Amino acid sequence: MTAAELDARLDQLEKDGFLLIPQALSPAETKEVRQRVNRAREQGWQEGLNEVGNMWFDRLLVQDPETFRPLVAHPGVRPYLDALLGPQLQLRSFRAHINPGPYLQEWHMDFYGYWQQPKRRFSVRGVAVNTTFYLQDNGPKDGHLKFVKGGHLSEPPGLDRSKFHGYHSNEFRDWCEAQEHVVVHPMAGDCVLFFSHIPHQGAKLREDMERSNVVCHFQGNPFYEGIWFVSRPIGYEGTFPLAS
Repeated sequence: MTAAELDARLDQLEKDGFLLIPQALSPAETKEVRQRVNRAREQGWQEGLNEVGNMWFDRLLVQDPETFRPLVAHPGVRPYLDALLGPQLQLRSFRAHINPGPYLQEWHMDFYGYWQQPKRRFSVRGVAVNTTFYLQDNGPKDGHLKFVKGGHLSEPPGLDRSKFHGYHSNEFRDWCEAQEHVVVHPMAGDCVLFFSHIPHQGAKLREDMERSNVVCHFQGNPFYEGIWFVSRPIGYEGTFPLAS
């Protein structure tokens, strides 16, 4: 990919809020990661299974670093991350998912606190992006990832933290459902790079389908403790993959 092609792709990311990167993982890598996520489930390493059908794993970098550490700024996505943030890119959290049965994710943002960051004389609005690696085909009859069109460009209504208990309807989710959407069908080995504050929703269309993915959340500068984010931070040491 030439520098001009990379710039064009990043222009598309800024415009759409997301970017599909086909075959970021090789077939062999995809198979290995999929098998190891399933093994993690067999080991009972999951943090839980929520009511919309999402099982999640937050500690795989410690439990199986040989498999999962290479996904952090993986070569298939590294040029994009380097062009976006370079050495300032920091891994915030690492999370894998399995959807073992019916699955319709609630409309959400990974970085809910994006629009609520304190504004001071020298403060800079922190940005976060994530790379989500898909481990099965999510074809039109199987599953999808859905975004609110342009949802990263302006603050959505209803971002009152007290109204986000559970997975039920609220003003924000009703607003997301009523907007124009863009639907993406990532295939096995594909990665979707997107801004962590764009509203999105994953789904399975076949209950018998195996569906899993791995998400690396990155931040452009350290966020203070307690900022509203969907996942737990993993700490500081060793979390700047492009700094060396």
